[in-house]
Amino acid sequence: MNRYAKNIILVMSGGTGSRFGADCPKQYCLMDGRMIIDYVMDACRKSRDVDEIVIVASEQYVDFCQERYGVPTVQGGTSRPDSVANGIQFVHDNYDCEKLIITNAVCPLATSEQYDKYFSLIGKNDFVLTTWKLAPALHRFDGIRVDRDDFFNVMEPDAYNFKMLYTNFNFLNKEKYIFHNMPADCKAFYCFDYPYTMKLTHPHDLKLLKTLYNDAVINPDKNKTLQTVNKYVSASYGIDTELWIENVQSYIKELSQKYSVITHSVNNQTEANIVYEAHSTKYGDIIIKFTPNKFFFRKELLYYKYYNHGTMAEMLGYDADYNAIIIKTIKPGIQIRFNYNNEKLSEFYNKIDSNLIPIEYISERDEIPTVMQEFKEYVSHAGKYTYEYGFRKSMEQKAYAIWDKYFETSPQYFLHRDLHKRNLLKNRDHITAIDPRGAAGPRAFEYVIQFIIELREDIRFFNYDKYNEMLDFFSQYVGKKELKAALFIFWIYKMNDYTFQKYDNNVLANWCKECILKLFFTGIENFMDDDVMPIIGD
Repeated sequence: MNRYAKNIILVMSGGTGSRFGADCPKQYCLMDGRMIIDYVMDACRKSRDVDEIVIVASEQYVDFCQERYGVPTVQGGTSRPDSVANGIQFVHDNYDCEKLIITNAVCPLATSEQYDKYFSLIGKNDFVLTTWKLAPALHRFDGIRVDRDDFFNVMEPDAYNFKMLYTNFNFLNKEKYIFHNMPADCKAFYCFDYPYTMKLTHPHDLKLLKTLYNDAVINPDKNKTLQTVNKYVSASYGIDTELWIENVQSYIKELSQKYSVITHSVNNQTEANIVYEAHSTKYGDIIIKFTPNKFFFRKELLYYKYYNHGTMAEMLGYDADYNAIIIKTIKPGIQIRFNYNNEKLSEFYNKIDSNLIPIEYISERDEIPTVMQEFKEYVSHAGKYTYEYGFRKSMEQKAYAIWDKYFETSPQYFLHRDLHKRNLLKNRDHITAIDPRGAAGPRAFEYVIQFIIELREDIRFFNYDKYNEMLDFFSQYVGKKELKAALFIFWIYKMNDYTFQKYDNNVLANWCKECILKLFFTGIENFMDDDVMPIIGD
């Protein structure tokens, strides 16, 4: 087991659902060709903060769930409290868990955003409850005073400081609600933000649940994602973005017929492409990715073609007419956050580093941009914007000088170039990569994007501990000087990226500037002088 897993979601799936028949518990009945629990697992695995998902299932479904979802599955007890106790004990025995969310396999309206919010709330609070407002009152839960003007009903999911929960959980009297076991003086957060807490209970609930799922999850995700894609692609590619987005709606229908797709929905964690998560009667769960630019589609396709050493997702097919790539869904598909002690992450990068493809081996290498060609492209795009124009121009010139000093004659490889946590997914017992950007560059440039994505998690302060851990971790593959030199160039690249592609009032671009100054110009006042170079190290 991965003891380093800190944030865990416990999915309760032990109920029999007698109203649905003994041979079909309600969490396994179908809605649009997929089981109800499938939708719950979709939301869990798409959480940006979850490290592990654990299912608690009835005895006859333990092997089924473990095989279907690729996550640890523990047998439940004879009652709901017994099952919760089994799950809590399993988490305690196998992980160094800090934050635990308990959700239900028959509550498919909970979203990944809701789970992420609850993870973030634990730390400031000791537990979080999903609630419904009912009527004015002042209520008390077994010693926990609820100073509110509203009486409320408690629903799932709920979240806990795990060590506090486990220490106080009454394993001898499990019939109490879980949060009753929390100390009376602990800090609680009652969340009223999610009105759709419906549990599937009766067969006739399915029709309403389907409508609510479309209205509360599918359509909002789709509309928000397409707006984001529209802004991003319009800033980058100079195409008729609205027409392309409109055309994709017809493309997906045609590809759905080709790949026997019975249900599909837009993945809401994309910016530059339109990605559908789909279920095929022929291939199972699949991903269909549409790219707006044929050049980007082509080089991604080339990477899937040449890099076949077991670290990439399985490509099932592609359609060059639609710039579409179809891959097998990775299960459980949990995003891999950087952790220095994660042996699977070390194994993954060891495999990446030992199998880098020299650019000379690629017959179509003229179609693959170099990292500095990408750098110059973003210099051009950002050049239209006035934000920190003088600083950016000064840093760009220094980046060219650093390139000449450290990388001009370095061996060039065909790099994935986007190996950050959103593109590294847990695949049962190993890590699998998706979404290669595809660029030719020195070895060091395969490792720098992880720094940016991890360190921007909280831009309110710079996490020097994590930075140094990452520096030590990746320097096993390339010298620290080369790594820091590549990181300097890449940070300028990302500052330009955020300048012209983010609609956030330059928050991230300004964060990049602060990081550049902290890491490379500490103690230097005249950092914009032409003859002042960044501090790379001895």
